[in-house]
Amino acid sequence: MPLFSIITPTYNRADLLPEMIQSVLDQTFADWELLIIDDGSVDHTADVVKAYTTDSRIKYIKKENSGAADSRNVGADCAVGSFLVFLDSDDIALENWLEQVSLQILSDTGLICVAALRSFENGKKIIEDPLFETSIFGNNQRLKFTAGSFFIRKDLFFEVGKYDSQMSANQHTDLGFRLMIVLKGKKLKVLPIEKPLVQINVHEGDRIRTNWEKIRHGNLRFIEKHHDFMSNSDKRGISNFYAISAFASYKLKQRKDSLTYMIKAIKYNPGSYINYVRLVRYLL
Repeated sequence: MPLFSIITPTYNRADLLPEMIQSVLDQTFADWELLIIDDGSVDHTADVVKAYTTDSRIKYIKKENSGAADSRNVGADCAVGSFLVFLDSDDIALENWLEQVSLQILSDTGLICVAALRSFENGKKIIEDPLFETSIFGNNQRLKFTAGSFFIRKDLFFEVGKYDSQMSANQHTDLGFRLMIVLKGKKLKVLPIEKPLVQINVHEGDRIRTNWEKIRHGNLRFIEKHHDFMSNSDKRGISNFYAISAFASYKLKQRKDSLTYMIKAIKYNPGSYINYVRLVRYLL
């Protein structure tokens, strides 16, 4: 049984897959399996992946199109590793990605998060730290969940209910939110690695990051699911989700909705100057 199950959902990314697969093959730590879940691609994805399946650690599963979240769940159902990590088909892992994580695992480790290098088409690169400050879970720390940057103990993934396939955005954040509550209750360790070990490639195309309807729907569903907890524990956080929903509505030219969500953002964080600036912008 491998230590790591790497799960990659993909849809019509045949031209991008080889670089991702090669980055896994180049790992300095060899105890892994890679499950590529084809979400109903109509390009030559199958031919590309099957060329790599001579390595028994690489498995190809094709299914009807149902979205990335459901594809990740299918991969988890088939995984045999102790820890799960979800690597997108257009991203790449640095060669010591798995090795560095393996060195941190102890019997009471529930989750490991690593820093990510976000790479843009114009050549700009930004390092995303694995932590950012909050007050939700104590110790002024909350992990940032980005594909490829967090490793979950498999039994915990199933205990929290897997990915919510109805989330059109914030799928990782929603999973992480539920996971952190369980980890705290079980007193399991969450370990950050501040060195970037995965590269997130941001490019043109139909990515959730630039689909404003999906972003708004995902934010509102997140608020609906976690409103009671966040309204008591992290009002600044819920304000941010409403502010993003307002901006998405603004980009969709739905002015009334943008004002409604911005007013709610101010309600939960009235001390934020930028929220008032945004409100004025949406009024104009």
